[in-house]
Amino acid sequence: TDTPFSKVLETRASLRDHGGEPLTVEQLGEFLYRSARIKDESSRVDVSFRPSPSAGALHPPEIYPVVDRCRGLDAGLYHYDPKGHRLFRISPVNEIVRTLLQLGGITAMLEGPPQVLLVIAARFQRVQNKYQSVAYSAILKDVGCLYQTMYLVATAMGLAPCALGGGHSDLFAQAAGLDYFAETSVGDFVLGTIGPGARESARGDRWHA
Repeated sequence: TDTPFSKVLETRASLRDHGGEPLTVEQLGEFLYRSARIKDESSRVDVSFRPSPSAGALHPPEIYPVVDRCRGLDAGLYHYDPKGHRLFRISPVNEIVRTLLQLGGITAMLEGPPQVLLVIAARFQRVQNKYQSVAYSAILKDVGCLYQTMYLVATAMGLAPCALGGGHSDLFAQAAGLDYFAETSVGDFVLGTIGPGARESARGDRWHA
């Protein structure tokens, strides 16, 4: 039932107006399944195959949904398991999680917090051994590929996607209880339902679209 692929490419845009009715947990699950799950694994350690390409098929990005409003899912910080296609709750909404949501809304130029903020973290050591001095560059390329896959999946599903150029890696590492030097955020992506003014806003904002 998807929109034809050429139309998905042509209508893909950063949409910054979310609808009053939030995402459902089924929509969030479908979005993550289609954009980030592990489809197959290799016998080589850490090598897997997913909807997006990755340097050496190592896939250092990890996805942490920060949920403000999602029907069927409590608000809070989660980690997505791409092999088991499951969400693990890390924390309820506390002061740090709330700040991450507020910063996401400000960066995306929304009127309030996003329905869901997807924080993309990187497990640096996963690529360091193979790519050494260009490891961080390879990670950022992976994030760019993942952004585009997320955009196309959200567009096909009739949702409002928006990749962000900002974020707060220190706050995120603190919220998730991670070692900043081993794994922390390298990208952020806002997802929600489409509001009435989303398309008009995207047409008038070509640089961000």
